Amino acid sequence: MALYATIDQGNTATKLTVWRDGSVAGRVMSKTLSAEAVAAELRRHGRPAAGIYCSVGARNEAHIEELRKACDRLVELTHETPLPIELRYRTAGTLGLDRVAAAAGAVAAYAGRRCLVADIGTAVTYDVVGPDAAFHGGNIAPGAGMRLRSLHAYTAKLPETSVDGELPEWGEDTETAMRCGALYGIAGELTYYLGRLPEDTLVVLTGGRAETIAPLLNIEYVRDPDLVGKGLVSILEHNIKEQL
Repeated sequence: MALYATIDQGNTATKLTVWRDGSVAGRVMSKTLSAEAVAAELRRHGRPAAGIYCSVGARNEAHIEELRKACDRLVELTHETPLPIELRYRTAGTLGLDRVAAAAGAVAAYAGRRCLVADIGTAVTYDVVGPDAAFHGGNIAPGAGMRLRSLHAYTAKLPETSVDGELPEWGEDTETAMRCGALYGIAGELTYYLGRLPEDTLVVLTGGRAETIAPLLNIEYVRDPDLVGKGLVSILEHNIKEQL
């Protein structure tokens, strides 16, 4: 049985996942995930054959050290890491590693399909992955919370507004008008991008706010909260084979 560990450090939270034969065996996630929590979760499952670490920001040396101690092999995803997909992006060295992992996850989970991957979190990314196992590019937009904070910060009177709350078809007061604008705006962007792709394109939703946006869509989609993790496992296995 293959036992792997992945750490995905995002803009808002860090997620440790333990995988057994391609399925999630355990997970801890926190905005302030401690090294002790990482070590405890890894001990619960036995010694992983390999682990992979990915961060969109600063490296967490304590997390990396816990993975190094717990796993027989360790891979840190960087822009130099060999990949099981092709990156057709002019500045591949600036491409967010979470986007790389999500694209690898789409190729691994939906092989042979053209995918529009929408990772809806602190920011929203809309990325196109081809049936040729290649990343063809994508766009970046502010997430819902960022949109609401910007409206408050850069206007004279618009209030601080939460993403969570009433969501009528049309805003009935300033708070709901802002919330509807932010959330329906993301749904509209996704629908627009899908309309510019071939009809057989599969929409894959992931990220912490995918659950909020999904009910607002009038298009077909699959929701895959583990897409980035699946991609990290795919990249990990690709590198293990490279080392053999």
